[in-house]
Amino acid sequence: MNFDNLCKDASHKHKLCWISMLANPRQDLEEFPLPDDIQDNITICHECDQFKDITSRGFGRRAADEAIILTTIKLMEQLAIKKDNLEHTANQLRDSLTQLSLLNDITDTLARSDKLEKSLRIILTGATSGDAFRFNRAAVFLINDKTGMLEGKCAIGPENREEAKRIWSEISKIPISRLLEEILIQDEFIPCSLESAISKVKLSLKNGSNPFRNTFYAAKEMVINTKDASNNHYDYSWWPKAGQLTTVPLVAEGKPLGLILADNAITGEDITPESVEALKSLANACAPGLQNAILRNKLQVQIRELERINELFKANQAYLVQHERLADVGMLATKVAHEFRVPLVSIGGYARRILKTIGTDKFDPQMAEIIISEVDRLTNISSEILEYSGSAKLQIKNCNLNDIITQSLDQLEEKLVSSGVETEKKFIRKNLTVKVDPDKFKQVVLNLVDNAVDAMDKGGKLKVKTSRHKEYIVLDIVDNGEGIDKRGLDNLFNLFYTTKNRGTGLGLPVSKKIIDDHGGNIVIKSNPGKGSVFSVRLPAK
Repeated sequence: MNFDNLCKDASHKHKLCWISMLANPRQDLEEFPLPDDIQDNITICHECDQFKDITSRGFGRRAADEAIILTTIKLMEQLAIKKDNLEHTANQLRDSLTQLSLLNDITDTLARSDKLEKSLRIILTGATSGDAFRFNRAAVFLINDKTGMLEGKCAIGPENREEAKRIWSEISKIPISRLLEEILIQDEFIPCSLESAISKVKLSLKNGSNPFRNTFYAAKEMVINTKDASNNHYDYSWWPKAGQLTTVPLVAEGKPLGLILADNAITGEDITPESVEALKSLANACAPGLQNAILRNKLQVQIRELERINELFKANQAYLVQHERLADVGMLATKVAHEFRVPLVSIGGYARRILKTIGTDKFDPQMAEIIISEVDRLTNISSEILEYSGSAKLQIKNCNLNDIITQSLDQLEEKLVSSGVETEKKFIRKNLTVKVDPDKFKQVVLNLVDNAVDAMDKGGKLKVKTSRHKEYIVLDIVDNGEGIDKRGLDNLFNLFYTTKNRGTGLGLPVSKKIIDDHGGNIVIKSNPGKGSVFSVRLPAK
């Protein structure tokens, strides 16, 4: 046998080179017939030096031979390209199947998470999984609705190559489903160096140079090279080992929740469009579950705040007994218990339903919203009681009274329209500068206008006027509602006196206290069946 006729490719060296055999004497074919799987091996030939040598002998002969050789070479090149494309597609399909399987595990575990921190770690464990998404490090920033800033909440990733080698070696032996389950049962987590760094970071979205604004507001993923000179106007020092960084939005039901940031700072691998798209699919799949976790976290925070306020009431009970504004402690306790009872029953009922349905298709995020609404109501009652009983802490500023009134009316515009109330404003154009705490006095206007609207249950006309009388600036709020009888006028500023079904009886007493604290006074005139006039007088500047 002529061993020159063996394939020179390492993976096929035990097989015959069919091109070489066709070019050599026929005895080899008689001893070793051509294999049946020639078509499986042909794609390796167009890069083979032996094949190139044999085919080069045909050039310069007859035109027909040369055409056949060129066609053969071209066909083999096309076969090789198609084979590479098929292998690439097969690899993509395998990656997609791995990602889908992991996404299923992540969303299932996320639905059973009872704490926001656990939910965030579940998501980031997926983002840094070597089986699917393959990022070295990842972090989550969530929006603070009160401040409008993105705050670093959680991060996962090794600090250096040595730590990465150790960690990745350990977790490579553990199924991802088991890693996720361990997060659910764990009570405390030790933050990595990346988490310690980003937990102190608050990113302002008002800053025009902030590159993350577009990702958050336009829900558009992006890749940033922090070492690019064009990005030097923004400080990335809060992100350790800054380099190539990708960010994708977390959006649930059209509401932006925050961002996922990820990089390959340890291995130094480039961030590919495919890896960014995979991270985006993870963010989209996890956002609804994350929204539920955020709602639960807000609920827990508000319940703790309610408990704190309740403890504050208990701690100050002795003081309240002596306070002239709350002399009748028995009435206070009875009324507070009555006002708190109905919301607490609702909170208890919906909380039990959440516990039964969490992690199932029957879970309704609206139940958490209702609980939060009821807690807000209780918090408002508590705040009004504290406002009435506490010492004045005014932030006095020079303010335009007309501006404060206009802002208050704008805030109540929806209620005014839905109640069928027409508003007429009559402001004097002279300087109406007053020394007031704008937030406190805005509360007064909101309370008085809200009462006036409630008095016109069938719609009507609300007149809001400002004027100046000697040393006083006057605000008149006039309604043509049901009016107030003598008994009502006598009790109007008594604590907890109300004629509303859902009223607390604290709005007007609190308003009077705020007016008194500003050195002003309030006068009420009413004609039952025709309407009322509330006149607030404040010292002119």
